Amino acid sequence: MHRLASIFLTIILSALVPLHSHADSVPDRKKSSLPPDYTCLSWDDFIQRLSISHEEEGEEQWEMLVEQLEWLHTHPIDINNAGPEEMAILPFLTPAQIEAIQAYVHLDGPMKSLGELALIPALDNSTREVLPLFFVVKQESAKRQGNEDKGWFAYSKHALDTRMDIPLYYRKGYQTGKYRRNPLYSRIRYNMESKHVLIGAHAKKDPGEVFYDSYGGYAMIRDKGLIRTAIIGDYRAGWGEGLVIGRGGYMSKSNMMTSSGQGIRPMTGVAEYTFLRGMAITLGRAQTYQQRQNITGTIFASFQAIDATLNEEGEVKTLIESGYHRTDTEYAKKHNTLTSLLGAHVQANIGNFQLGATGYWQHFNRTLSPGDDKYRRWYPRGKNFGIIGIHGGYSQYRWSISGEVAYSTENSGIAALGRIQWLADKRLKIGALGRYYDHKYHSFQASAICENSNVQNELGGMLSLEAQPFSRLTISAYADFFADYWPRYGMTKSSYGQELMAEAKWQMHSKHALSVRYQLKRKASNDQMTPHNKIRMQWSYLPRDGWKLQSTAYIHLASTYTPGYAISQMIQGQMLKGKALRAGIMMGYFHAPDYSTRVYIYEPSLWNSSTSTSFYGHGIRMAACIRYSILALKLTLEAKYSVTHMFDRETISSGLQEILSPTRQDVSLQAKVNF
Repeated sequence: MHRLASIFLTIILSALVPLHSHADSVPDRKKSSLPPDYTCLSWDDFIQRLSISHEEEGEEQWEMLVEQLEWLHTHPIDINNAGPEEMAILPFLTPAQIEAIQAYVHLDGPMKSLGELALIPALDNSTREVLPLFFVVKQESAKRQGNEDKGWFAYSKHALDTRMDIPLYYRKGYQTGKYRRNPLYSRIRYNMESKHVLIGAHAKKDPGEVFYDSYGGYAMIRDKGLIRTAIIGDYRAGWGEGLVIGRGGYMSKSNMMTSSGQGIRPMTGVAEYTFLRGMAITLGRAQTYQQRQNITGTIFASFQAIDATLNEEGEVKTLIESGYHRTDTEYAKKHNTLTSLLGAHVQANIGNFQLGATGYWQHFNRTLSPGDDKYRRWYPRGKNFGIIGIHGGYSQYRWSISGEVAYSTENSGIAALGRIQWLADKRLKIGALGRYYDHKYHSFQASAICENSNVQNELGGMLSLEAQPFSRLTISAYADFFADYWPRYGMTKSSYGQELMAEAKWQMHSKHALSVRYQLKRKASNDQMTPHNKIRMQWSYLPRDGWKLQSTAYIHLASTYTPGYAISQMIQGQMLKGKALRAGIMMGYFHAPDYSTRVYIYEPSLWNSSTSTSFYGHGIRMAACIRYSILALKLTLEAKYSVTHMFDRETISSGLQEILSPTRQDVSLQAKVNF
């Protein structure tokens, strides 16, 4: 066994040779538009950096986040013509930074290249290197604005993509006949975008389900007279800090990145929850730098069939968000409960000030009755629920202050969140955040920074810091302190905890970079406090343009468990004319005997799919991904192969998911065409 591990490590070390890899799934911005000394992240590096902050999330939550960021990346904002509200969709920008960009464009003239972002003092370096992924300079935009409106479907574009995952093994559920259909995963999506209209549709089948078990679509009108946005079908919505409604928002403690979405937007992915299904419309005039006062109003409604576990009386004990309907038992829970929702939002922007109010009423056709377990004592009960909240903010130059207070009618619960960010210098950004979520508060649509899975039963405070003391050294850190009043699941008493993170990145040379990340988390579980220490060390080398070698070591220590560790080597690059072929390969070794000290390995993956996977036990992991673009046909083809081999067991997983082999192999295929 150990000999096999040694052989594998030798293979990893000998693999440090130039190969080409899977990188961005859309063309990079033209680097010729940037000054030679202007650095910006590639999409691949950006996703990897983001995945480190979201390791504990499930695959569907991660794909939902990437899907939303993908939409923003593939629909970049014209920086010279976008208004403040359009820029506010980006979760990396504070209101003060948006104001600074707007002032630069309108006082100093339109930008000729995104390199001019370096001339805006309010943009710190870490934010500035991300923005080229979501901004673009359109030289023809001014001419197009003066043209006569060519109709609803002017400048229309279409996109169609499909994906299939093929496991090269059988799980126990298929061998015993418990799963209803074959083990293939399949999805298909279509999107059409024009000047004023967006249309989309999707269908998805999870492994074990009947053909295309889930489907949805939307049609949206935008920027037509007083209609800012109007949607029918599947959509997401969010305002303020997300305490009332913020489904599908962005959250990260690493840089206090948060955005509830700033309005309504189509659900462009294939998720089976975290969205609304119905109608919504926003009316009002767009805010501009010259006209900074406006009022917008939104009315939204939703009617959905959802999954639930019922008790003997036919009442809802648990709402289910997994989306799986593989067995007869799971299928019996499919869409057995109906819920309807009606809400409204109004917001006034007056110069540097912002003030808004959001509220909704939600009804279930079955009574929610979560049971008598102590940790369920304050779970929502009944059929009707009302939530209302007020949010506001103020920004000026280097300062941004925002907050929201919300109230739930059931049990009279209150939630509040406030934040402040100060850009002391382009090399120093400081932030503070406080939150109070009453154990009596609950909103089904809430999504905000929290330690637990729900915006409920939590008191917390956080400080964050991003600094660049030297041109080649970047330091980021945060400290989060939290507590709950009512016992959580697995607890018999209230508890508290802390999470500390510090990361240093040293650009040793134009081709070499080293980063070290340390995270300490103390959170009680089963009435026991167990500190978890995680250390990640990563070295990157760029032998030449388009090529990248990356070595990573990961250590997970917990006082009462056997330590877990992993090492991996990834090689990425590009080749052929126009970098049409991109490929990547990762090889990793892990040894984590206990699930509590599981480790995470980042690997190349298909566009809009999970990139960081957790492992425990003793084994090896290999993943290879290739992408080929046929520019003449606007066609992109992708394929991924991955294999996991365990040294310490003869089977993988358990229950119906058990694989009767120590080896797991998967193949994924994906295609996308634009026309």
